[in-house]
Amino acid sequence: MTSRIDGMAVGEVAWSHPRTLSLARALALSGGPWDSPSWPDRNLHTSAAAAEEAGLSQIVVSGTQWEGYLVGLLVELCGPGWFDGGTVDIKIPRSVRIGDVIRAAARLEGFSDREGRTTAELAVWCENASGEQVMIGTARCVVAARDARIA
Repeated sequence: MTSRIDGMAVGEVAWSHPRTLSLARALALSGGPWDSPSWPDRNLHTSAAAAEEAGLSQIVVSGTQWEGYLVGLLVELCGPGWFDGGTVDIKIPRSVRIGDVIRAAARLEGFSDREGRTTAELAVWCENASGEQVMIGTARCVVAARDARIA
């Protein structure tokens, strides 16, 4: 079975479609249990006052939300190979705010042999509409049994 990554050249970048981070989604992810009498939970991801108390100018969106956008792109690229040992290692160098537009990217860096299986090595990131990287890291996924792409 082939996946989208099988057709990519080393150095090629794949992009997700842009997504706007909304307050409704931030509340759904970070607001706590829906049936809580004090919903949403008050934290820097749901409350302007809590964000201000933490020294922030406004609510920041939980990195888990837009990490999900990155993983979605990886699933799209790697197909079933993502679920057969796919990994991601990320850092968040800057905050994302409500209303920011984010898109995920993955650049194919090459292939390696791991336990007799061909593994795609990727540089990954998310960036805002200004082109600033708000998440950076690496990812790996199995693409096939050993093949000719390994030198």
